Amino acid sequence: MIHKNMKKWLFYNLTIGFALYWTGNIILWYPWSVNANLGIAMMLTIMPLFWGFGIYLCLIRYNGKNILIGSALTSLTMLVSSVILDYFFFGLIRGALNDLYKPTTFYGYGFLALLPFIELLLFRKVILRKKRNVLVKDFVSIGIIGLTSLIIQIIIVIYL
Repeated sequence: MIHKNMKKWLFYNLTIGFALYWTGNIILWYPWSVNANLGIAMMLTIMPLFWGFGIYLCLIRYNGKNILIGSALTSLTMLVSSVILDYFFFGLIRGALNDLYKPTTFYGYGFLALLPFIELLLFRKVILRKKRNVLVKDFVSIGIIGLTSLIIQIIIVIYL
């Protein structure tokens, strides 16, 4: 059975993934609409830093005994949420699933799945030294960013 703190942390991971996904889409929207190659270049250069910071926030809040398990759970959470949100955005909001399933999308999924492990490999001491608990204010601030980004993205798609 999953204890209360682990459930809270997993929900925090989902909240971070939600906020990163929608905010990232806003960042990429205009460059991608001007030129797909520019959007892909930004996705492959800027977005790993963006996602890396969010994953770092998740890893420093993991309070289990084995940080490798925390990395695996973060990897799984981010990957599953991205796949689901991609389907939601490209399939349901935009009606453009044919734009989604390109090789770069699968490269992105693979990189996102590996990113928590890469961060753990490179920043293990920092992550372990910066440990903290998940607080309610963490959910509120990240949740507001995610919901605001989602609303802006929907307005952009519908009205622009």
